[in-house]
Amino acid sequence: MSNANVTNDEVAVRARALIEADVSARVNAVVAIAEAAKQNDAADARLKQAIKDAEVALKESSNAHAAAWKAALSARWTEKELRATGVRPPGTSTPKVRKRRAAPAVTDAPNE
Repeated sequence: MSNANVTNDEVAVRARALIEADVSARVNAVVAIAEAAKQNDAADARLKQAIKDAEVALKESSNAHAAAWKAALSARWTEKELRATGVRPPGTSTPKVRKRRAAPAVTDAPNE
């Protein structure tokens, strides 16, 4: 399958082009991995910062809740009276919302 009209220099040029194309594709794959890893690291850092910010906000709001509860008690409200208003005391979790069950499907088939 050799072509007698092709010189050794032409064959070498073609071989180099094939090798360089393969090397470029491989290098591009590694560059894509590096870029994806950099984006992943940045997203992870944003997530960690958001968690820290949320924890700080939670701590501050928990302190404000406790202070407001204490202020209400100082204003001569009793815990029983406060609970009767529907407010939660500090340190208790939010009541869970129950999901409604789906109604059974109604079919249009006639009863026989």
